[in-house]
Amino acid sequence: MIQPRYQSDRVTLYCADCLEVLPQLEPGSVDAVVTDLPYFEIVNHEWDKQWESRGDYLDWICKLAVEWRRITKDNSSIFMFCDEKMEAYVQVKLDEYFLLLNKIVWFKRNNLPQKNAHLLRSFAPMTERALFYSSGNDRCAWDKTGWETVKLDMNNFMPLREYFREFQKDLGIGLKQINEILGHRKAEHAFYWNSTQWDLPTPETYAELCKLPQNNGFLRREYEDLRREYEDLRREYEDLRRPFNADKKTWDVIEYPIVGGDENTEHPTTKPLGLMRRILSVITDKNQAVLDCCMGSGTTGVAAMQTGRRFIGIEIDPTYYAIAEKRIRAAEAQLLLGL
Repeated sequence: MIQPRYQSDRVTLYCADCLEVLPQLEPGSVDAVVTDLPYFEIVNHEWDKQWESRGDYLDWICKLAVEWRRITKDNSSIFMFCDEKMEAYVQVKLDEYFLLLNKIVWFKRNNLPQKNAHLLRSFAPMTERALFYSSGNDRCAWDKTGWETVKLDMNNFMPLREYFREFQKDLGIGLKQINEILGHRKAEHAFYWNSTQWDLPTPETYAELCKLPQNNGFLRREYEDLRREYEDLRREYEDLRRPFNADKKTWDVIEYPIVGGDENTEHPTTKPLGLMRRILSVITDKNQAVLDCCMGSGTTGVAAMQTGRRFIGIEIDPTYYAIAEKRIRAAEAQLLLGL
């Protein structure tokens, strides 16, 4: 049993081989895997020597994927940075374990190659890639046929859906006729039986439905009772859904400058802190557990602290581990102080 080098209520850090630590983690204990694995034959470093071929590298990733699948929940996410020349090979392997949601492009607007593009015999590399997966039986994602799976949405609100369905049957009219009677479209979501957007009518619309002459007393429940039931079902629903906190710029191309200044570390591939905060804020909720099994200088852990997440980090290199622990503990202290 490999013991954590550092552990607190919010952070667990290991200085060890991730394939030795991952089997120790409890099944379903991780809400998201966010990691920047070593790239194959990109950086001339000791870690490259462990893989004699591309096949060896991909076999290693498959071993990680087996553990990721075991320790994540069915509504978890996997976000993995990739080298653009290996991305296709990695995707083929990971597609066997997870549901691909996006292929992300990180555009590094201040990357150095643009200044020397005329010296290259290929297009200047200004981007980095990432693969974004759902880790399990995600019932709120696009399935492999391209059709949105709505089973969860439809079933979770079934008690209330049936209440309004029976009312419509009792009336013997369709949605178009209901809209014509009410004179507006506010009640539509209550009568969409195959929609992922199901919702209660507003209190005013519900009152109008109750007053319809055709109602015959069918709608008897008080609106406040319906609202409480809806909120209870909504909370259950949100617990089942994969977190995704999108805004109007949640695109599959992320523009963000490469790391520089005080954020840089001795690690050759340190990711920008703001970029990692953005990713964690979108694909996880506060207090959820984020795993980085090759945490390098610990940027994902720092971002986790700054966004109110919990963090599990693993790093095999003692030098980089020391950098990561120092950074993460400092960020944790600021979090606890409310800074």
